[in-house]
Amino acid sequence: MKRLELLDYARFFAAIVVVLFHYTFNGIQNGKIDSIEHIPWLIEITKYGYLGVELFFMISGFVIFYSSKNRTAAQFAVSRALRLYPSYWFAVIFTSIFALVYGGDLMSVYPAQIVMNMTLLQNYFAVGHVDGVYWTLVYEIQFYALVFVLLLLGFQQKLNLFFLLWPFFMLTAYVLNVQNFPLLGGYFSYFSAGALFALLQSDKTIRNVIALGVAYFMCVVFSTSEAVSKTNAMNVYFSEQVVGFLVSLFFVFFIIQNTHFAQKLSLPYSKVLGALTFPVYLIHAHFGYMMLSEYATEENKVILYILIIMAVISVSYFMNKIIEIRLSNVWKSLFMLTLYRVVALLQIPINKLLLR
Repeated sequence: MKRLELLDYARFFAAIVVVLFHYTFNGIQNGKIDSIEHIPWLIEITKYGYLGVELFFMISGFVIFYSSKNRTAAQFAVSRALRLYPSYWFAVIFTSIFALVYGGDLMSVYPAQIVMNMTLLQNYFAVGHVDGVYWTLVYEIQFYALVFVLLLLGFQQKLNLFFLLWPFFMLTAYVLNVQNFPLLGGYFSYFSAGALFALLQSDKTIRNVIALGVAYFMCVVFSTSEAVSKTNAMNVYFSEQVVGFLVSLFFVFFIIQNTHFAQKLSLPYSKVLGALTFPVYLIHAHFGYMMLSEYATEENKVILYILIIMAVISVSYFMNKIIEIRLSNVWKSLFMLTLYRVVALLQIPINKLLLR
């Protein structure tokens, strides 16, 4: 897949609005930042920053559509492990070190929790996340697992058909009120929409446009209902109209992204900003909460917001340059010797069964 520089800008924008949501609104609202109060006029904007996660999921669906093309299950598994684990492992260690000193009652960690978090399977063993933002990785992994299973079962040539039908499965689940079933609604609507935008680049048929329309409907229905839930849970008003408008803007962005003009854009620092996005997302939340709770006052909070964001970006730059790039051969060798071999061995009996 050719690097899309506008998409890198969108990635970084999504990360920054999530950071602002956490630092200026959510951390204070949930008590993890207890030294300062909201800035009333600011949170009327930043309280909607959580929707950056939905934009992340759309981008992920768009990218994974290409990552799964012409790859075996083993190759796909290694590519996703290389993307997720190295920076994630560093982030777990980084956040845990600060939590052991500054964590307090709400963000403290313990050794067994840290070890389980290193697997990224903690959610399935009722073990808490070292950092609250890891909940989104649960959805990422479920989406990856879905694509992985399709590749493992030999459906490489049927992926387009699956992504076409997926929104209709979700719509059926919605009508039957069983949308809580895994992969049949909620955040997966955004993965589906992103994949369909990728599909539309090469197959601009009316059926794919209709499928995208269904995905859009499912995204709006889910996110507006989430706005109501957040209003009730947080006692802070989230406008359904604003949320619906912002979700619609995500779709408008991808329509623009799919144009020949947008894909040819050359934007300054796009590669750097895109590379920083995942590390920034991984380390910002609890680290920022702890630093703000420890050092922020009403008088210095704006300056501290700036300094903490700069610190997060600096550490993220280190993660990208050292952990992800300089050590890339180490991680590739590790996953090729372990994950690739395991999946390749698993593929042999499955292929034999499929041939029968």
